Amino acid sequence: MNRVEIKEKAKKIVQENLKTFWAGYGIILAITCLLSFGIDLLFSPDSMIYNVLTLVVSCFSMTLSVGFYSYLLKIVRNEQPSREDIFKYIGQVLPIIAISILIAVFCFFWSILFIIPGIIAAISYSFAYLIYADDNSLSPMEYLTKSKEMLKGYKADYFVFCLSFFGWILLSIFIFPLIWTIPYYMTAEVIYYDELKKLKSNNN
Repeated sequence: MNRVEIKEKAKKIVQENLKTFWAGYGIILAITCLLSFGIDLLFSPDSMIYNVLTLVVSCFSMTLSVGFYSYLLKIVRNEQPSREDIFKYIGQVLPIIAISILIAVFCFFWSILFIIPGIIAAISYSFAYLIYADDNSLSPMEYLTKSKEMLKGYKADYFVFCLSFFGWILLSIFIFPLIWTIPYYMTAEVIYYDELKKLKSNNN
């Protein structure tokens, strides 16, 4: 995997699709913020209904995030994304929550052994949601397995790839606005997944 080429490709895609990115991602931010603000306004943080509704909003936001991966995959693959992509997984909240719980459980138990195995586990499951956005016909456990298989032999490379954006994140605090950094990182992540998927398919 050529990290430099992936990042250059991401920059080009973001330059050409920055408005399209934020047209989709802005929907998620707006909905999540409005729902959270409404809950804060109407209910006390100490009440049971506040905690229940906050959990519901979190689960709802997860489905939107997976939908946005579908939206972003279309941008990366030079297809036409639509707002419907973002909302397409609202009715599939249970398997998405199941994936999240499985990742949390496995990472927790690996972390009990030592922090390094926990980090390795987290990296291994990095593509579970992207795989779901690409193909929602599998069981929750199969997404973790497929992500682990896809990143086999590439965990260190992907870790370094993610670390290479640390400087951009720091610069975004002082110089570059997050309006560029967020699309750049997320697009590069999706490109990495897409390129690795092609590579693994060619090797099989």
